[in-house]
Formats: sequence, structure tokens, C-alpha cells
Amino acid sequence: MSHRFAFRIAHRDIPSEPYSITVESQRTRKMLLFQLSAITTISNVESLSKLRKSHTKLMDARGLVGVLRTTQDDAYLLVVTDDESVGELRNCKIYRIWGMNAVSLRGPVTANPVDSRINDAIGSTVFALYLNFSSLQVLRLFSSGSFYYASQDDSNRCIDLTVRSHKCLSSSNGDSRFFWNKHLHYPLTRYKIDANEWLLQMICGAVVICQVYVGQQRATIALISRLSCERVGTRFNVRGIDYNGHVANFVETEQIITLGSDEISYVQIRGSVPLFWEQPGINVGSHKVKLRAFEASSPAFNRHFRALKEEYGEVTVVNLLGAKEGEALLSKAYEAHCKNSNCVAGYITFDYHEEKRNCMKLMAILIPKIRKCIFYRQRNGNVLCNQNGVIRVNCLDCLDRTNAVQTLIGFQALSLQLESLEVDKKYFSRFEEHLKDIWQRNGDSCSVIYAGTGALEGKSKMKDAKRTLVRAIQNNFLDTWKQEAFEFLLQGALACDNSYSELTCMMPRDILLGILEGPSVLKNLVERKMEMVENVPLTVWVGTWNVNGGKNFSDIAFRNQTNLGDWLFPQHFPGLSGGGSITPDIYVVGLEEIIDLNASNIVSASTTNQRAWALGLREALSKRNKYILLGCEQLVGVCIFVFIKPSLATSVRDVSINSVKTGMGGATGNKGSVAMSLTIYSTTFCFVCSHLAAGQNEVRDRNEDYMNALRKIKFSQGRDILSHVVVFWLGDFNYRIVLSRTEVEAAIKSGNMVELSRYDQLSQQKAMGEIFKDFEEGPLTFAPTYKYDTFTDDYDTSEKCRVPAWTDRVLWRETDGANIVELLSYDRIELKTSDHRPVCALFRVNAYKINLSRFGLVFRDVISSMGPPDGTVLVSVCNLDCFPTELYHPVIGKLDLLGISPSISKVESGVLWLIFNSCDIALAALSLDGVRIGNFVLSVQLLTPNWAELEYSKIDNVLRNVTEDMNMECVELRNADNFEINDEDDSLMKGGSDDRSSRLRCNSPLDRNEIDLCQLNVPKTAPRSASSPRLNEMMQLSTNDRITNLNVESAQLRPLSLPLLDPVEVSIDICIPPPVPPRKEAADK
Repeated sequence: MSHRFAFRIAHRDIPSEPYSITVESQRTRKMLLFQLSAITTISNVESLSKLRKSHTKLMDARGLVGVLRTTQDDAYLLVVTDDESVGELRNCKIYRIWGMNAVSLRGPVTANPVDSRINDAIGSTVFALYLNFSSLQVLRLFSSGSFYYASQDDSNRCIDLTVRSHKCLSSSNGDSRFFWNKHLHYPLTRYKIDANEWLLQMICGAVVICQVYVGQQRATIALISRLSCERVGTRFNVRGIDYNGHVANFVETEQIITLGSDEISYVQIRGSVPLFWEQPGINVGSHKVKLRAFEASSPAFNRHFRALKEEYGEVTVVNLLGAKEGEALLSKAYEAHCKNSNCVAGYITFDYHEEKRNCMKLMAILIPKIRKCIFYRQRNGNVLCNQNGVIRVNCLDCLDRTNAVQTLIGFQALSLQLESLEVDKKYFSRFEEHLKDIWQRNGDSCSVIYAGTGALEGKSKMKDAKRTLVRAIQNNFLDTWKQEAFEFLLQGALACDNSYSELTCMMPRDILLGILEGPSVLKNLVERKMEMVENVPLTVWVGTWNVNGGKNFSDIAFRNQTNLGDWLFPQHFPGLSGGGSITPDIYVVGLEEIIDLNASNIVSASTTNQRAWALGLREALSKRNKYILLGCEQLVGVCIFVFIKPSLATSVRDVSINSVKTGMGGATGNKGSVAMSLTIYSTTFCFVCSHLAAGQNEVRDRNEDYMNALRKIKFSQGRDILSHVVVFWLGDFNYRIVLSRTEVEAAIKSGNMVELSRYDQLSQQKAMGEIFKDFEEGPLTFAPTYKYDTFTDDYDTSEKCRVPAWTDRVLWRETDGANIVELLSYDRIELKTSDHRPVCALFRVNAYKINLSRFGLVFRDVISSMGPPDGTVLVSVCNLDCFPTELYHPVIGKLDLLGISPSISKVESGVLWLIFNSCDIALAALSLDGVRIGNFVLSVQLLTPNWAELEYSKIDNVLRNVTEDMNMECVELRNADNFEINDEDDSLMKGGSDDRSSRLRCNSPLDRNEIDLCQLNVPKTAPRSASSPRLNEMMQLSTNDRITNLNVESAQLRPLSLPLLDPVEVSIDICIPPPVPPRKEAADK
């Protein structure tokens, strides 16, 4: 045992009494009582004695973590059962957790494990019959050796591990970024119990402490790494940044030295590249990076660095990404954002893999910055100096390369710390020896949390190869449980709470942090959500086009046949033509058969045409207004693009993309659906683009394709397609007309589209309730869009002689009662380069937007009407100092007449405490005020009469900060075309100058004078130079720039062998579509 047990846990489980749990502190001899979902403390000696006798011991615990609610009815007390001491800091012992238990607060419980396999998994006994799988995973996570806490044995020497040294003197509530069990404290604070007296404050990360003798004195050197809980997850599940500005694997590492009465600390940070990016699919060996929404990353990027600047001062970025595969693209995107940010004091890029033997050259750049930031130092509580800046280091995973560079920074800081403490230099080697070991152990601990293994050190190839293999298996196949455990730990029952899910769509999550523990509050706010929102009109253009493989777009002979402006800005659509025309706020473009659906493309689809279309669409849209590409996704031949105006970028969040294959029974992607989910203001949108099964009579297959998309497409936040407020579903649905060719052509010629639409398979199936239930579509007043002979107005004249059909459609759906979508126009466009005609629709959507002023009023009203969260009523007798015990039962009898009863009652400090598990019941109990019982007159009052003001004050500051954040502007970035589409072609990765793909690679935006991209016309000329004045302007940086590529001028040293990234290695994903050979005509689409 590492130290004595601090708490005795007992329970009462008899039929005649409510089930209860007691937790007695061995230090204070006070007791916590959990009963009927209420909590209170017991300090009266007589009451303590009675409870000890009536409760049976369950177990002893070393510490209490908090109360985890798994459902609205179930809750568990998490307790530490096994730990080990890692050392002392400021005379306070620090412990590492190795075992944890869950005690059911609902009961019954048993001292026997539920299943022996659970013991094997978590290394402890579970005292809960009803513990669900997610809760077991939380216990397994807590028992992994990654969590630490400071001893509470002596309140005078207790320290808060969640805050760094210079904040210890001013912080009393911990740093919420690193306070992992803060939300587990709420059930106690709700009932006005001092949670810090009972519960631990835990961090996740690493704490390594050792002692060093300096002559007759003993110094302590410690390294504390705190992993943020704001965006937490495992390696391939969580990457980059979220819309609140939180990044994956964000770690604050503090290097502390204490000597005598002096304490000195130096802080550095690490975190994932703060852009929207991911690594989809199975990642073994080579890891492809996929950037999303390059320009739309700007608001989140600025939020992140603004928060860092407010917290740490000036931020210097050290980027260790290299030139291999997607790292070069990600690095250049990062550099572009840093150059446009006012919150980044300096940017240094260093290809660690290429120059790891020359790290001292990097240190030559960093030493002046380390000296400028200095460090925090205090003596006997008096602050002598503060650290006024921080170095932020990153690589791809923020693990191995980051560990190495942060170690070097730590050694440099160590020299400065020891010099400040006036330590004799003959002792420096002792500190350096210990520090080297400490940093290695720290790196291993941080790596285990995020990647599942220790850090790769580069010393032993065999050891590193083994860890690399373990990582590949762990991260690709076995990390699901850990990710679920992280999410369940931080959200608990709210993960499945519909009210919480709905509110997260409506308002910034910072607001919810103050109210998320009160499920009844959330429910009441959802019921009154329409009082908190205002409507913001948005114009949405939605279009779909089967482009027949795109084989005709590259031929200069057809340059006048493919004017995208005719499709994007139809002249006959009201408001889209003329000088005073409107410009849609959102463009949703769906393309089918963007590539030929041949066997090689089905197995490994090329993104060449995707990149060309992205550039062409951007060029066409830019003739009317500036647009940014929010996201795009390709599934073989199906591709969706979403463009938005820059002014909307700060109002968009929670973008999530998914797809499902439906070809050949779901085995291939020649048919399938791609979908994008996002929230604009407070309205959730879903855009789905589908290419369904072909064939005149394959109605059942098409219906099945639709249902598979509906069932299988899932997004983050637990959303599916139909859980959004507004859904637009577009694509080549391939539904045909159930008439002969002659009959259809006759109806088209006579213009009798209304009659013809009666025989449309989609309309028939929809009317039968088989597909698109509750979806709407505009009237089919235009002619069928399929199948044409290309470049003509003639329907199919091939030997197949297919029946014309409305295969290309746009439908929409909105939540019941919303009525916020209005169809303005719906028609086809006469572009003839494909065998389909494109279709588009124009909508006005009155989107919901949270009005923070209205929210404040509604929140205050809801809180005021619900009653105090503690649900506690104090009953005394007028003119008496002490509540007579003989009145207890009469008072309870009066409550019975009202139909209410307390969960817990106690007489303490001369007052009868009635504690209810519901806020409104406490208000009902106030009706006993002034009631006469015999000769006694009752005085009844709330424990917290000003609860409404207290609760509102918690979020008042948050509302002001959120208002400022919502007014943030999107910074416009040049050269965005370089980063928007990611090249996944293997041939591009390999290089090679003879294949078609390598000839399409370029390192800059295309010369706008070289090609009319709006027409998608490509001259048949030799590829031009990749040079571009705009790109050169971005890369050739002056000495006054804050962006520093490690070179001779910036370091003022002898010439360094660190050139800019080799242009051949950087693949910018914009290219000219090449001439495509005619494809063989398939039997059908």
C-alpha cells in the first residue's frame, strides 16, 4: 500500500428504508450521505453514530473522484482504490492512479464482481450490478496509469495540479482545460457542499519528480505534463482543431525546480496543427493528410491563438513537419495561416526528419526567444518574475519529434533556471542527468495516452519498429474503446440526452458548460428555444449534374459549350440576373460520374477531376462574389462541393462528412451517397448527393440504395441525416418514367409535364411512403433531363433508345413545424456536354440564430421558475433557537398532505434540513411557512433564496465573451486554391515524370491568364512552369516577417543546410484537367 485509506464507504440495503451510501472521512470524521438522488454532509456526532450502525461496510478508498451520471436515473460514485506515490512537490505528495471503482448510488450493490473479465480489464472490483459497458471503459481508462492527483491529507500543504505554478496563488477553482473530473464535482457543489474538501482534482498526462543534492541542500526537479480535456481522443480519431479553437493532443509541460524557499518554473506547450485536417482510412506506414475547409479554418485558428496569447503571452510557433507526403501541404497551410494572424509572435519551420542531426541550429534560433520569455520564480510566496511568453511545438502527432525538441528547450531552460538560483556549475551535470531521464519518461507517458505506446526515440531500431507496429494495430483497430471512454467520461448521461444534443446545435458550447449538469434546465430551455432565436434569411443554391465522366470538358473544341455561369447563375431565376442581382449565400454542387466508372477508378478513384472542378467552380463563382470552399468529398464518381460566403465562415461549425457505397450490394462505390453535416448559426443542415442504381425497372434497388444511405450515414455529435433541421437531397436518382418512349416524347412535345409526372417512379414511390418520407420537391415543369445525345437536343438515338426520364432531382425536408424553407426556383439548365442536363434549385431559408440577449432573459426566467438547484429547505420554529425533535414527524406529515417528501432530512445547527431531489418541490415546501403545529409556528425558508442571481452570474461573463467571439471576422487568405483539395492518387505520391498525374502536378495557383476556368477549357499546350508571383510572394519572406524558415539570415550563423522545402516534394492539389479518351458506352448507367 502506498498510503493509508482515506475514506470508509458503507451502504444500507433493507426493504423498509431507502437505499443509501455513506462515505466517512478518516481525516475530518465527517460523512457524506447519498440517498434518493440527493446528497448532504453529516457532522453531528449522534447522527454519525446512528449511520455507522445502520450501514454495512463496502470498501475503503484512497480518494473520491466524483459522481458520474450514466443515465438520468443512474449515478456512480467513482473512488480510487489503488495508487502509488511519485514524489513530493511543495511538501505535498503526488500520486498516480492505478485502480478505480464505481459504487452504485441507486443500488443494490454487491461485494462480488459482476464478471471476472471486468476485474481483468480494470484491475479492480466493480461494486455495481448495473454498471454499463461505457462506465466499465471509463474505469479501465482511469486505471491506465495516466491520471494523477495531489494528496489531501493536509489541507495546508495541498496543491492544485491542474494549474501551473504562477497561477497557484491566484486560482482556487483549477484550470478547466486540465481539470478532468471537474464536471464530476457538480453533484456535490449543487447541494452547497465544498467539493474540494471531499473530491480530488485530477490531471491526465505525466508527473515525474526526482531529488538532486546541491551540497548540503536538497533540490527537487519535477516535470508536469497536463493534457487538455477540451479536445481529447486517440491518434487517428481526433486530429487538428475544432470550431471552438481547441486542438487535439494539447499538452502544457511545466519544468519546476525547487531549492530551499525558491521555486522556479518554465512552461512550454504542444498541440496538433490548428487547422481542420484528418487522416482517414487505414494508416499503416505512409500517412495521408486530408485538409478540410482551408479558408474556413481561419476563425477557429484565430480563436486558438488568441486564447494562447491571453493565457501565456507572446506565442512562438516551432513547426517540425517535414516534406514527406501530406506533411508538406499541411505545413504550408499552417504557415499561410500564421502569416495572416496577429496572435503569432514568430513562426519557425524545421524539417526534423531531414535535419535532426542539426538540432542545435534550431536551438540557436530559439535561445533568444527562451531568454526573452524568461520564467516564473517565487520565494516564500513572493513573486520575483513571471514568464511572459511561450514556445508552441508541433509535429504531425505531437509526440516523438516534439518530445525531442521540447527536451532540448528544457535543457536550455534548465541552464537559465540554475543560473538564476545561483547553483554552482559543478552541480549542473547532476541536474542534466536527471532531466534527461525525466523527459524520456514524460515523452513515453504522453505517447501512451495518444498513440498507445511509448515514444519513438531513434536509439534502437528494433525497439522503435516494435512500437511502430503496435501503434499501427492499436490506432487503426483497437482505439475505439478508449475514444468512447474519453467521450463518456467528459459527457456522461448527456451523451444520450436529446435536449443537450439539440442545444449544442443552437448555441456555442461555452454557454452550455455552465448549465450542462442540470438536465431539467436543459429540457426547459429546449421547450422555449423559439423564444431565444431570431431568423436570418439565407439564399441557398442547390444543383446536381451527371457529367458523364467529364470527357468533353478538356477539349478546346467545346470551349463555348460549358459555361458554368449559366448553371450557377441562371438568367431566368428571379434575382440571379441583372446588375442588382442577389448572390446566394451558399452553393451546394453535386456531381455524378465525375470520373469514368471503369474498374480501375472503382478500385482507386482519381481526384484529378475533383481538383479541376473545384477550381473551375471557384473561378465561376468569383465573377459574382467571393466564396470559400467549406468542404468537398468524392466517392468514386459522386462528389459534393459546398461553397459559402466568407461572412458566414465564423457562423459555421460542426462540419462532418460521411459517405456510403451502394454499388454491387455495398461492395463498390460506382453507386453511392456522399453527405455533409454542418451548423450555420443555430440551424443544422445536411446536404446529401446520391447516385442510385440504374435501369428502367430497378426500382427496388434504387429504394434500397436510398434506405442504405439513410441508415448508414452517421455524423459527429451522434447525428444522422434526418436529425437535422434542414436536409437537401440531390443527385442522379435514376428513377424513370413508366411509359413508352413514344408516349413520353409526345407529352414532352405538348408540354404536358403535369400529366407526365404522374408516371414518374420517384413520385410514385414517394406517394406510397417507400422513399423520401416528408421530403418535398418543386413541380416538375421542365422536360426530363436524361438521356441526351451529347451536344444536341435529341434524346438517346443509340440502339438502346432509352426512355427520357427525370433522373436528376433536388428534394428537401425540414423538421416538423419549422416552415423555414421556401423554394424560389427549380429548373434544368441547357448545358449539352453531357448526356444529362444539369438541374438546380434556389431556396430561401430563414435560419435560426441564437439571440444572446433573449437567451439571457429566457435562462433567467427558467432558473427562477424551477427553484434552487440544491433543493434545500430550512425549517425552524419562531422564537426558538433549536428545532424541537418532537415536531419532526408532524412536519413530515404536513409534507405528505402536500404529496411531497424529502430525499434526506436532518437536524443540524438547531434547524431541520429538508433536502429534495427536485428544485420545484423545494418551492412547494415553502407553503409550510407560518403553519401552526400545536403552539409552534413554523418558519420555512430556502437555503439559497437568491439562487436565480447566482446561477445567472455563472454565465454572464461567458455571454459577453461569446458575443465578442461571434463578432470575429474571417481572415481572407491568398492562395487558398493550393490547399483545398487533397491529392490521394498513388502516382502523385510516387512522383514520376512520365505518367499523366505527374504532369499535372504544380506548386502554385494556375496563371489566370492561361486558362478560362469558368469555361473549363484547356489549351493543348505543354505544361508551363510552376512558378507564380503570388506563391513566391508568400514564400520569399523578408527579415521583418514573423514567419521564419530556418536559414542563414534568420540565425545569423554560418550557412545552414536547411533549404526551403523542395518544390518537387510539395504537391499542391490544383491542376488542369487533361484530355480524356472517349469511354466505352456502358450498357446503362
